[in-house]
Amino acid sequence: MSTSSQDGVAWRARDFVLSHGDALQRGRATAFFDASARPSVCIAVARFADARGAAVALAVLDALGMRRGAEIERAVEVLAAAQRDDGSWSDSRGEDDDARVVATAQIAGLLAKTPFARPALLHAASGFLAARWGPERVQGGDPVAIAAWAQWFANTDEELSDAGLQWCGRELERGFRTGAIDALAAARVFARCDAQSLPGARLGADEVVLSLAAAQADDGGFGAGGDPIALRVEATLDALAALARLDPRAFRQSSPGD
Repeated sequence: MSTSSQDGVAWRARDFVLSHGDALQRGRATAFFDASARPSVCIAVARFADARGAAVALAVLDALGMRRGAEIERAVEVLAAAQRDDGSWSDSRGEDDDARVVATAQIAGLLAKTPFARPALLHAASGFLAARWGPERVQGGDPVAIAAWAQWFANTDEELSDAGLQWCGRELERGFRTGAIDALAAARVFARCDAQSLPGARLGADEVVLSLAAAQADDGGFGAGGDPIALRVEATLDALAALARLDPRAFRQSSPGD
């Protein structure tokens, strides 16, 4: 049995979100433990008005393992309509090229997991990303960039995918071993790739789960202690999503308080 199951990491994370999150965040936390709560999460996240909201909705539902349904199909349609002529999506922070590349890899990686994304949409995104890929995109050790590129490579059959995943895996392990990438950031990469391991990395799910358990705060939450509570709630939901992929037994135990 895993350390997370023994220590009730997932249950304490849930309780932290239930104590500090808003209604939607509480619903998301509950849905990791109770599948009957997922339809209400779908309805809540489907109230998006633009591509940014659609991308967030896809990410929230993907974290719960939900990739089919009317809400997801609508989100894909909104994102398809917002795709630029060059195959990219704009980043909410502006027209910085690096940010747009990362945003496109994130969105395309999510879309590739659904059955609703048209081949032409993914082909256009692939053309944009392939023209801009190079190891330097992940060699800086930015966990957000590594997660975005790894998710894209892991969910496509592009010629660059195998070599690209190798680079992502190596740089993820390098950052993790040196402490530049923390346990939660590493867990996010594995979760978004639906992977127990990554090519190029001698780093597996078991080690990441142990490190994630060690990083949990005494109050059950995740994230830096000085962060605003809203950021810590989202970090804790990310930890739950990672545990759901890497150590599902953590959700099958009785609550420590029961």
